[in-house]
Amino acid sequence: MLVKISVRNLIEFVMRSGDVDNRFRDNTRMIEGIRAHQTIQKKYGKNYKKEYSLKNTTTIDEVEFRVEGRADGLISEKDGFVIDEIKSTTRALSEIDDSNKLHWAQAMCYAYFYALDNKLKSMSITLTYVNIDDYSTKIFRDKFSFEELKDFYYKLLEEYLNFSKILAINNQKRNDSIKKLDFPYKEYRKGQRKMSVAVYTAILDSKKLFVDAPTGIGKTISAVFPSIKSMGEDLSDEIFYLTSKNTQAKEALKSINILKNQGLSIKALSITSKEKICLNDEVKCNPVDCPFAKGHFDRINGALKDILENEDIMDYNIITSYAEKHRVCPFEFELDISSYADFIACDYNYVFDPNTYLKRFFDDVIDRYIFLVDESHNLLERSRGMYSFSFSKASFYQISKNINIKRNKKIKKIIDEIIEIFDKIYANHGKKLYYYQEELIDDFDKAFIKLLKPLQKYLVDQKEDPLYDTLLNLFFDVNKFFRIEDRYSNGFYSVISYDEDNDDIIYQIKCIDPSEVLANTYKNARSTAFFSATLSPMNYFTRMFGAEDSLKLKLDMPFDDKNFDLYIREISTRYKDRDRNIGIVSETINEFINSKKGNYFIFFPSYSYLSAVYDDYISRFDDDITTQDRFMSEKEITKFLKKFEKGSNRTAFVVLGGIFSEGVDLVGDRLIGSMIISVGMPGVSDERNLIKEYFDKRQLSGFDYSYTYPGINKVFQAAGRVIRSENDKGIIYLVDDRFNSYKYYMLYPKHWKNKNIKIVNDSKTFNKEVKSFWEELGEKSKDK
Repeated sequence: MLVKISVRNLIEFVMRSGDVDNRFRDNTRMIEGIRAHQTIQKKYGKNYKKEYSLKNTTTIDEVEFRVEGRADGLISEKDGFVIDEIKSTTRALSEIDDSNKLHWAQAMCYAYFYALDNKLKSMSITLTYVNIDDYSTKIFRDKFSFEELKDFYYKLLEEYLNFSKILAINNQKRNDSIKKLDFPYKEYRKGQRKMSVAVYTAILDSKKLFVDAPTGIGKTISAVFPSIKSMGEDLSDEIFYLTSKNTQAKEALKSINILKNQGLSIKALSITSKEKICLNDEVKCNPVDCPFAKGHFDRINGALKDILENEDIMDYNIITSYAEKHRVCPFEFELDISSYADFIACDYNYVFDPNTYLKRFFDDVIDRYIFLVDESHNLLERSRGMYSFSFSKASFYQISKNINIKRNKKIKKIIDEIIEIFDKIYANHGKKLYYYQEELIDDFDKAFIKLLKPLQKYLVDQKEDPLYDTLLNLFFDVNKFFRIEDRYSNGFYSVISYDEDNDDIIYQIKCIDPSEVLANTYKNARSTAFFSATLSPMNYFTRMFGAEDSLKLKLDMPFDDKNFDLYIREISTRYKDRDRNIGIVSETINEFINSKKGNYFIFFPSYSYLSAVYDDYISRFDDDITTQDRFMSEKEITKFLKKFEKGSNRTAFVVLGGIFSEGVDLVGDRLIGSMIISVGMPGVSDERNLIKEYFDKRQLSGFDYSYTYPGINKVFQAAGRVIRSENDKGIIYLVDDRFNSYKYYMLYPKHWKNKNIKIVNDSKTFNKEVKSFWEELGEKSKDK
């Protein structure tokens, strides 16, 4: 039986104890800790090999352990070799001794691996503590015989043995069941086999894959099934099913359940955010405020053994029930489960976001991962947000105004320097409303670095200060900023902008083109598959995702195209024409929703335009119109959709690109028509124009990259609400004269181009086409 684990995870599992405590302490694992490590490593000469990879295979009681990791350093000396373990700290070095067993344990494992591989009788270990204020060091050194190192390592494995047997048995069951596993349905839908084969081929050949597949293909099972089969062929170890919405994660677990009913034995997990899964009255992760945090690590191993022996598919309900049973923090619990799960459904953030990614997997990659990126058209704007960050002058001004000057003179001085930097840079560039440059602004960088050290001291010493939470948030924000800055590359800008409404100056790191940083993330996986119903034009997405060398697959709609009709009304909805065309838009809507009794969605390019048309519409027509609110809770969204029942007669005015544009499944006659008003272009803004300029400079169509392509994808998403299954019937009505242009026609999906798209610029033509469409399907129009 085989068990693979990192040195870090092995040590933490066997030796951890105590509480979950996320209150600020000597928190140097952030950017300063990394820089302290790098500074010390650079001081050594050619005899120092940093980040030295080591691995070991050992069999105990029929369990084969494959353990690996990276030592901070390997030092070559005249009389032997030394493993160096570096720990950064804000504490005075005079207060530190050599009693921390966890700090020695990891180095002892690496020393054993190296001594075994090189037949050494002994190894030395240096434990280097570095103070982040001045990078001074305190070094402890000890020498261990080979037998001492071996004895220590074997005791670790023996402690882990009972748990590892659970893992090994689970893996054996999984592999045996996968070999017998067949596709769960008697027949493949149209395009489904092609997609499954393409996903498996991409995994086999270690490639990336893009699949543009219309709704109804069955994309989830078509991606999940071949990925799981690859595990049985020893091509992969873990699957990450990445989503932008919780509903998509639930669909992924449904596919796993279907395969489980076919005999699959697998450990599958859905990760829920800390805020949603917390069982405490308030999200305060410390032993004082949360009973689940107190003693968590004393109980967590028992909880892990229990759930992994008894559960296969672990979602919110399962995890919280076991967390309550064992009195452990459910969020930390599910993160620990993830280390032993075969299939993880989670948000994009847990793989791509530099501030929330799963470090246990991606800091030291020892397994072969598969990334399945669902509804991947969403990844572009999400990743731009992940790699961008902003500070405002006003936030620093408030801190400066309220801080205790006597107790925090140094912090106050640096905060005031930062405020001066805002003013100086804004003035130096002619007080422009929007100034940008490709280089980082060094003055901010230096000031933020200078701010971190006194902030850390304050946060350790002054926990009762009234401004404590504000400065704690500032500390975390600065660290987030530096994590993003560490990924700063082509496609990033430093931006200074002036907020006229609030009389404030904003400094941003702005990610315009995330392709380079995304491409670096894919290196953590054997294969990455992107799939969506709206990956058009595909070359745009492969370019923006840094995956131009990918395999590509475009699939036809699996349903009879006679079940939908596509109309265009040539009305200008350009911003300059909207006000004068409100009346004719209202009349077009009224004609559409009264052509046949049923439920309709009317998509608008903005809330303001929705409100303007709504006011005109209700003043002229008697129809009952439901409108989307600007802010809606999940309960309100569910209540909204429940109104659209089978046989009901409802019309909703909703926003294009909003919460009802995707992920909404109103099957059958719960929705028989969608009208999409405008080509969906984002509003003109400085940021959008910056995107345009960036791609123009690279000999690409900047306007299309910034405005056209994001807009048309919102249109495709909205249109996709109509035909969700083979029994759905309905009309897609495009209202904008640009929809009839050659430029837009060339962007349409294949199943749209196969239709005879009707231009219906007058009532007579519209009524004739609607009547013909419904009669061909054996239904009547005008029965409202």
